[in-house]
Amino acid sequence: MKVKNRLGLAAGLDKNGKLIKEFSNIGFGFIEVGTITPKAQSGNPKPRLHRIIKQSSLLNSLGFPNDGLEQIKQRLLTIDKNICLGINIGPNKDQVAVNALDDYITCYKEIYKYAHFVTLNISSPNTPGLRDLHSTNMFQEMIEAIIEERDKNTYKPKILIKFSPDESLETYKELLSVINASEIDGVIITNTTNNGELKNNIGMKDKPGGISGKLLREPSNKILKVIKTFLNPEKIIVAVGGVYDVDSYNEKIDLGADLVQMYTGLIYEGPSLVKRIVKNDK
Repeated sequence: MKVKNRLGLAAGLDKNGKLIKEFSNIGFGFIEVGTITPKAQSGNPKPRLHRIIKQSSLLNSLGFPNDGLEQIKQRLLTIDKNICLGINIGPNKDQVAVNALDDYITCYKEIYKYAHFVTLNISSPNTPGLRDLHSTNMFQEMIEAIIEERDKNTYKPKILIKFSPDESLETYKELLSVINASEIDGVIITNTTNNGELKNNIGMKDKPGGISGKLLREPSNKILKVIKTFLNPEKIIVAVGGVYDVDSYNEKIDLGADLVQMYTGLIYEGPSLVKRIVKNDK
């Protein structure tokens, strides 16, 4: 994975891969698009995105709205190969309880050749049942199937797992044990938080969705410390959650991240933040 710098765009902002070149031009060292599902889907009912202005945070319950595999794949055909591109994949909402694994495999088969890394999204709080994939048995089955699929081809992009910030310590230790014993290349930590106490404290108790931005900084950093402790050192750690200035970026690096991603910080601070962080990256 050759990146221009260590700051990347997190998945969720460019869900359909329409602005890869533009985000690269802003200064991101790598770009992650998606989440992409096999079939196009409209996502959850609106309103589904709320600003939490005082805390520079967002609450979203988007639910993987995207144009679907075939349409997005056509856009990827023309992407500059020098842009480090990650593609985040997940199951359609109606397949999570039926056979989510088939949807991950379908997506991987169609997009792997365009990606420097493929992210398995098992952690969005906005697709019912998706976080059940943090169950050790289901997790083991999924990564074995994905690795088996990757091994069929000469070109093998990195494979990363995106974790929830809302699991127990024991769950993280069990999943990291599985990853350490596998050929999975690393993790992205973390997705948005659905923590009920946090949502209650900011008056969002009755609204569905996950929180990102400054309010996610502390929970995601807590999990980052756990991951750094238990993950084999040769695995890649990509940290995301609460990056909104140079200090919060460097904090992730100091805690053990190899790469860092940003989403909500870009919304509140604007594109100039990217170059400020990159310029001051220690």
